[in-house]
Amino acid sequence: MITYVSEQIYVFLVTLYGGIIIGFIYDLYRIFRGIFNPKKIATMIEDFIFWMVISVASASILIFGNEGELRFYTFLGFVLGALLYNRLLSRIVIKSIVMILITIKKILMKIVYILIYPVKVLISVLKKPVRKIKKKYKPVYIRIKRFLLLPKRMYNDIKKYLKLIREKK
Repeated sequence: MITYVSEQIYVFLVTLYGGIIIGFIYDLYRIFRGIFNPKKIATMIEDFIFWMVISVASASILIFGNEGELRFYTFLGFVLGALLYNRLLSRIVIKSIVMILITIKKILMKIVYILIYPVKVLISVLKKPVRKIKKKYKPVYIRIKRFLLLPKRMYNDIKKYLKLIREKK
């Protein structure tokens, strides 16, 4: 198959772009790992998923770029694209995404605070009467609690005595 130089340049630029995409996906993966700090098994699963995504992305780029033909300049394009992304854009992208995530977290925390505020007010209003009721009925509460725990205590005592009887035989 004869390929023209213009086609080769096009494929090289497509794979260069693919390397940039792979670098971006890697940065997303790094951010995800930094946020969740997974254990060993979860890391292995995440690595597998990462490599599957990278494989699908690179295969798609190769198929749409030059019908899946592997040439030296395609590998060179992927490597150079990833290196260019890593050197020029990686820090900016990571800082931007982290800043966006922090902003989203702050907004969500404010929403949660707004939703929880009425509950806090209700709890603070009900605290004083509940304390008075609790103080007044504490002796009754203790007696009821003892009474309710009686079957469990009896069961444990019977179990203990049966064990002693078995050991004596």
